[in-house]
Amino acid sequence: MPRSLVTATFIPEKECKQPKRLPRRGYSLLELLVVMSVVTLLTGLLLPTLASVRDAANRVISKSNQRNIGQAISLFADSQKGDLPASAALERSPLDLGELMRAWTPEQLDLFDPNRKHARWLSRGFDGLGRLYQHQLLREPSVMYSPGHIGAHSWDEYEKNWHDLNQVLSMRFGNEDINPGRTIYTNYHYAGHKYWDPNMNPSQWRERLFTDGYSSILLADGMRRSSDLNFEGGINVLHMDLSVDWLEDWQLTNVLPPDGQDTIGSGGQVIQAMWDIFRPH
Repeated sequence: MPRSLVTATFIPEKECKQPKRLPRRGYSLLELLVVMSVVTLLTGLLLPTLASVRDAANRVISKSNQRNIGQAISLFADSQKGDLPASAALERSPLDLGELMRAWTPEQLDLFDPNRKHARWLSRGFDGLGRLYQHQLLREPSVMYSPGHIGAHSWDEYEKNWHDLNQVLSMRFGNEDINPGRTIYTNYHYAGHKYWDPNMNPSQWRERLFTDGYSSILLADGMRRSSDLNFEGGINVLHMDLSVDWLEDWQLTNVLPPDGQDTIGSGGQVIQAMWDIFRPH
């Protein structure tokens, strides 16, 4: 059979050269400024929205914390024949309602006896909401701190103190040097175990009971000082039936004392504003 003929085609050398590519052109200064302006504008438009979303999320978590605390108080009351955790702030004169936010204080410790267990001695310092931790009804102390809180008495401030207390109380022994040496405050304001009507004689105050239901508020966001407020424009409150409401326009920022001044005491505009919140409705 005849072989197929292969015809070679020769292309001149000049025609084999690739076409010249144009040099790449970078972004001009004007284009960069336009892009940066657009990004800045979009960021400015999104930031308020992101802040609003974050604030709403923190409120939801804070409400959940309040419900968890309320459930622990309910368990405490069941085990104590209906009695709520006592707060020494309601037993002293003059009344100091700012101390309803405290969970532990060295003020309630007497001198340490070497023959006494260190854990038992430290447990005497628990007060108010801190008694829930003492009785292991609230095992995680961070629940007593709001994620939206940016002022004084944050979780970061007391985390080590709680860790040290837990080390001693859970092991039933510990270094005698482990002692917070200062009052530990929470981010929530406990209503207390009594209706502390400032217009009545303390001997006439009656006990708070879970049977009071929705008409009685058990817990609220902190109000010891203006820096203790967890959110702007209002506070979350927990009712005795464990429902949570948001109260707006209480003007607490203008009423509460700033840091560096005495906390709320037993009289004046602040006490009346607080009583309007915590009184039975």
